Amino acid sequence: MFRKTNNKVLGFIFILLLVIVIVAYLSDAGKEERTFREELVNIDTTAVTKIVINTKSNNYKPFSIYKSGKGWLIELKNGKTASVKDERVKQILNELVKIKPKRLAARGEDKWSEFQVKPDSSGTRVQVYEGDDATLDIILGRLNYIPQPRSVSTYVRLYNDTDVYEVNGFLALTFNQGADSFRDNTIIKSDQNMWNELQFNYPADSSFTLIKTGNKWFINNVETDSVKTAAVLRKLAAFMRSNFADDIEVPAGKSPSYQLTIKGKEINPIEVKAYVDSSYYVVTTNQNPGTKFDGKTFGKDLFVNKSTFFK
Repeated sequence: MFRKTNNKVLGFIFILLLVIVIVAYLSDAGKEERTFREELVNIDTTAVTKIVINTKSNNYKPFSIYKSGKGWLIELKNGKTASVKDERVKQILNELVKIKPKRLAARGEDKWSEFQVKPDSSGTRVQVYEGDDATLDIILGRLNYIPQPRSVSTYVRLYNDTDVYEVNGFLALTFNQGADSFRDNTIIKSDQNMWNELQFNYPADSSFTLIKTGNKWFINNVETDSVKTAAVLRKLAAFMRSNFADDIEVPAGKSPSYQLTIKGKEINPIEVKAYVDSSYYVVTTNQNPGTKFDGKTFGKDLFVNKSTFFK
């Protein structure tokens, strides 16, 4: 009788312990499921007014891209500002809204260094503002490349959270850049099919004008080589450089040493000027007002010789 009672008690205790274990397991699983963020980024891209980026490529000196009127400006280290293309800002915001948790990679600060999500020392911090409200504060960390199957992901962490997530995408390609890489680097951007005249004004008697008549181009009434001319015009039509010369001051009233003026149908004239001295080669363009470029390495590609258009 005692043995039967004892067995019943032991059985009851076993069942009770089993229930406790199951409840505890389900509770922990539910807790983990609840704390796994299904959404990391929730911003209204149409309401964004400022983006602050702090990255290793800029020596962890944060810079701001902010809305000004209908355009965007970026703060430079010299206290000045420069324009940012609208499409560049759209690219930044599109990359952010695409961030979706793939998996929870780690919990706690002990893994921050490994996944490079420590602020001001390894990761790239991105803050997004909508007016005065910071609607996103995230650190973009280490790249994870898997050869088979070929995939690229990035480890990220919300600034005020300890959890590290793995998300799809090569985010460093967009964000781990210096401030200059976000600037408008346009010198010439136009449709060469709309052009009908290019004036190359050079020192001495080396100036010339390229004129389109029908489908042919001429210099001094001499037809140019069609293949070479097409190659030059194609190169000029999308001329971008990031060799900025913010700290070089050109004396007021100084005349340009070289000037290229492009005219055409239904386009505003494009003017590119070069101010050359023994110590500088500054290029300016009316398509990117206020921006100065160092043309020492690319000036010859802009201000080409007459012979470039002939065999």
